Amino acid sequence: MPDAATADPIAQLLAGHSLTRQHLAGLSDPSLQAQAIAWLDGPAVAQRRILRLTLFPALIESMAGSDAVCLKGMTRGLADRGEELQHRWRAIRACLSDAGSSAEALQPWIDDYLGYLQRADEELLPMAARLLDETALDQLRHALG
Repeated sequence: MPDAATADPIAQLLAGHSLTRQHLAGLSDPSLQAQAIAWLDGPAVAQRRILRLTLFPALIESMAGSDAVCLKGMTRGLADRGEELQHRWRAIRACLSDAGSSAEALQPWIDDYLGYLQRADEELLPMAARLLDETALDQLRHALG
C-alpha cells in the first residue's frame, strides 16, 4: 500500500466518495446507522472541505482566461451544493433518532448527495487529474493527510 507521500490524491478522493456512497446506502439500516452517521459527520465533511478549500482553488489557478471563468462556475456550484447538503443533513440528523423517521424521508437527501458525488467524480476529479501540476497535487496530498 502506498504511503501518504506517494499516494494519488485524486484516487484517495474517489475512494472516499465510494465509502460515502456505502455509508449513504447503510443510513436507513438500523444496524449500520450509527456507523453511517459517524462517517457523514466526520470524514465526509472533511472531504467536502478539502474539495472546496484545496482542490477547487488549485483547479481554478491551473486554468486561464474564459476557461477559468467556466471552472469557477462549476466549482462554485459544487461547493454551494455541498453546503446545502450539509445544512439539510443537520436537520435530518436531528430527526434520525425519532421513531417516526423513515428511509422515505432520507431518500431525497441521499439522492441529492449521490448526485453531488457523481458530479465531482465524473466532471471535476478527472479534470483535476489532467490539469493539476505536482505542486498542487502535493498540496492536495497534504490536505488529505
